[in-house]
This record gives sequence, C-alpha cells and structure tokens, in this order.
Amino acid sequence: MEVTLAGRMGGPETGTRCLVAVAQTRSDLKSALAPLSVTGLDALHIDLALGGSISDYSPAEIQATARYLARKHTLNVLVCVPRAAVDAAAEAGMPETILGWLLHGLDTMALSAPARKLDLETVRNALRAAP
Repeated sequence: MEVTLAGRMGGPETGTRCLVAVAQTRSDLKSALAPLSVTGLDALHIDLALGGSISDYSPAEIQATARYLARKHTLNVLVCVPRAAVDAAAEAGMPETILGWLLHGLDTMALSAPARKLDLETVRNALRAAP
C-alpha cells in the first residue's frame, strides 16, 4: 500500500519541535503499512495539521476527516491537532505522540458508506504494532 504523511505546522515553534518527529513517523508508517494489502485501498494519504501560534487547526480536541476515492482506491485523511495538545507534548516522545494522534484520528473519523467497507482495522493494528 502506498502511504504518505504530510505535516502542516501552525507556527514556527511547532516546526522546530515537531518537524523531525513527523519525518520519523512518516518512515515508520511506510515500514508498517507498505506490506499490507487491503481490498479497495491502494493508497493512504494523511495530512497532519499541528496547531501553533499562527494557525490553530482544531479548537479544542483532535479532529479527523476522511475522503474515500473509490475509483482510485485512495483514502485521504486530515488529522487536526490543537495547539494546546502540541504544546503539552514532550519533545522526547514526539514520534510516539504523533503516532497516537494519527491512531486517534483513524479511530474517530467519520467514514462514507463505501469507506466503511474497507478493512481499516488491519491498518490500525499495523500502526499499533509499529515501533
């Protein structure tokens, strides 16, 4: 499965604290999900928006939205993390924290009827088992 993870930083301080961890998490995601085969899903594209001093992408809690493109077998996911959660996260454990935010988003996102037919539990379990 093709996997991408893009990070949007809500301020310069967010980039300083989180950019390296986002890159590391991207590598971990690719390692965990590349060997998976999920019927109807060839690509998983995740945008992670981390709130900061300029843009706070989510006012109070982590929010996630998904859009499934059935013809392309692609699931696009946007996970928005509020500035307060980013500020409260410890830098030392940032990759694990980011993975936790992504899992929370995948667990709570609303799915269309066609997307609900996908075996996303396999994806979630692979991420939970990721280093």
